[in-house]
Amino acid sequence: MKKYLVLIVSIMFNIQAFAQKGDVVVGVNTSYGTEIKNVGFGVKAQYHFTDALRAEVSGDYFLKKDGLSLWDINLNFHYLFPLGDKIKIYPLAGVTFTNWKYDYSGFLDGVEESMKYLFDDLDSENATRFGANLGGGIQYDITNNFIINAEAKYQLISDLDQAVFTIGLAYKF
Repeated sequence: MKKYLVLIVSIMFNIQAFAQKGDVVVGVNTSYGTEIKNVGFGVKAQYHFTDALRAEVSGDYFLKKDGLSLWDINLNFHYLFPLGDKIKIYPLAGVTFTNWKYDYSGFLDGVEESMKYLFDDLDSENATRFGANLGGGIQYDITNNFIINAEAKYQLISDLDQAVFTIGLAYKF
């Protein structure tokens, strides 16, 4: 048992010894959501705790389609595995906060004026939900400061699960 404890402490010390001061990365992305079936645009900020572990805060707005719009805010953690000097892959896990809005205003276009009072509470409907993110991605360091990435994640949200595919560009400070 002592051997395992010494090994674990030794590994943790070595990881900390090689960890550099945290990098900060900011970027933009384009996404596609499978439930909303439309394109979205977003921003992100990342903080590297070590060379391998980073946290990412991001937000996306998906364009309105057929009366449905969506925005989300995410907090994800990535664990980077280098495949070479410039390429890294990573699994991701995190949480999401989403707001889905359906606008019924187009629904009333064909209804006679004398009957519209029946639909007064149907102007719009909101659904705000918390959920979990699971997925992975790949990044390529174009230069020391510019990074491109592609990512796929599944948002597990009560009644509103969807896959989100993202392509992004980021700048490392």
